[in-house]
Amino acid sequence: MFEDLKWLVELQKLDSQIYRLTSEERNIENMIQRMKHEIEELAINRVKIIRKQRELQEDKEIYQTDILDHRRILDQKQIDLNNDKKTKKEHIKREVKKLEKAVEVFEDRVVALTNETNAISQEVDSNDKSISKIKKKIRSEEKKKQVLSKLSENELQKLIKKKQKIEKTIRKPFLNHYDRIMKIRNGIAITFVTDEGLCNGCKIHIPYQFQQKIKLKDDYNNCEGCGRILVDIEMLESK
Repeated sequence: MFEDLKWLVELQKLDSQIYRLTSEERNIENMIQRMKHEIEELAINRVKIIRKQRELQEDKEIYQTDILDHRRILDQKQIDLNNDKKTKKEHIKREVKKLEKAVEVFEDRVVALTNETNAISQEVDSNDKSISKIKKKIRSEEKKKQVLSKLSENELQKLIKKKQKIEKTIRKPFLNHYDRIMKIRNGIAITFVTDEGLCNGCKIHIPYQFQQKIKLKDDYNNCEGCGRILVDIEMLESK
């Protein structure tokens, strides 16, 4: 049997054990990162809606100022109605009606803006509660991760020491090639040919002659589809 191939298979078995041992911890870390990203999005949204609320409040203040100005003019017009001659009263009455209509429109707009700002306040409150809830969940998951890390640390160190020992027995070119495949193929550098004649990694068909060559276990064979190292399944199943 090709000696480097034998040790590469042992290395893959150890890497698979390490992957399984750290998978839950890794899943928790991925969950934490997703939640942190969610908090970032909520924080960005919070800034946007508060900015909108500020703009609405400024508009509301402008309308309120306009209402005061129009009311002052209305008060003056009322005085004019009481003092001016009859010939001018109709003209003043028309102005008063226009001013009253304007005040009514401004007041309606103020009410609408008040409702909008109140709705935004509720949205900000809901946003803040969501952020607080996610942060609490992150703290919980981080504690869980720490516990898992402590539980698996000793076993992980044993596996790593075994892995380092095996790596020393493999010639550098083969080890480097294995490491490259591991990085681009989700931690699976070595696989087998299924009973249907397919690469178990990428499901490409493996020619019969190539299958027979793999069964000899005396050469280094790569799948033309995914680049993984192909070995006889017995090598992967053996203890």
